[in-house]
Amino acid sequence: MKFEDGTHVRLRAPEQHGVAAVGLLPGLGAHRLAVRIEVEPRHVAEGINHLTLAGELRAAEGIGWIGSVLPTFVPLRTRATSVSVKLVVQVTSAQLLALEEHRAGGDLAVLLDLQGTLPQSTAHPAADLQETYRVAASTWEQQLESVGLTASFTVTIPLPMAHGPIREAAEYLRTADRQITAGEYPDAIRETRLALTSMRKLGVWPTGGAKKRDEQDQADRYGTLLDRITEQAGGYADVIQAAFNQASGPQHNDGAIASAAWTRADAVALNALAAALLHRLAAELS
Repeated sequence: MKFEDGTHVRLRAPEQHGVAAVGLLPGLGAHRLAVRIEVEPRHVAEGINHLTLAGELRAAEGIGWIGSVLPTFVPLRTRATSVSVKLVVQVTSAQLLALEEHRAGGDLAVLLDLQGTLPQSTAHPAADLQETYRVAASTWEQQLESVGLTASFTVTIPLPMAHGPIREAAEYLRTADRQITAGEYPDAIRETRLALTSMRKLGVWPTGGAKKRDEQDQADRYGTLLDRITEQAGGYADVIQAAFNQASGPQHNDGAIASAAWTRADAVALNALAAALLHRLAAELS
């Protein structure tokens, strides 16, 4: 930011390792979203000792305004080469969930539209700055967990070095994960189906025939998955069969499943289920 009286300050993301650029502090329905920045005074005019920052925070990729930045006091005449400040925006749970839907598993991108003022300046005391912040998906998901809006976990599957059905299944799931990130949801579901096929080839769990598969629509097949997991009557083989039936959906253009629209939520649900089953299968084989 360059001001008319010659004051010049540089704003940048924090450089310290491990310092989150964006953080969430939970509240009762409304939360504090804090964007951390470093302010470096490059030149400070005579008689000036502080800067006030305010402005707005927007989603950088088109969904619009998030909230107003609360006015923030920044001392300029300090012995430190830069000053760390938090720009705070109040956000609701509904706003955070809307951001999640838009983010679709990718990094979070927000646009800071800032106005700086020098209350002690005798010249024109205002300057503007726009800056885009990108927050890694994993970092943002940890923040969302801290306010109780999401839950996530990581499944680690030890794999043998030699090629085989388990390694083959894991490779299909990795491909599906990349396709989910790219927004290729039907293709991701097809890769998950191939992973399930590789798991069934092992013959560790006895196969059980699917009942009236051609008469099941998308909702029916998710219901079958829940039934199988709940009752545990047929063991894991029935769960794999039910998951396979659902993952076969994008490849069918007739019957009750033909009109289904395959979304990110479908791809994530099936990929996660297949990964969890592969984790259990690998443990049994070891």
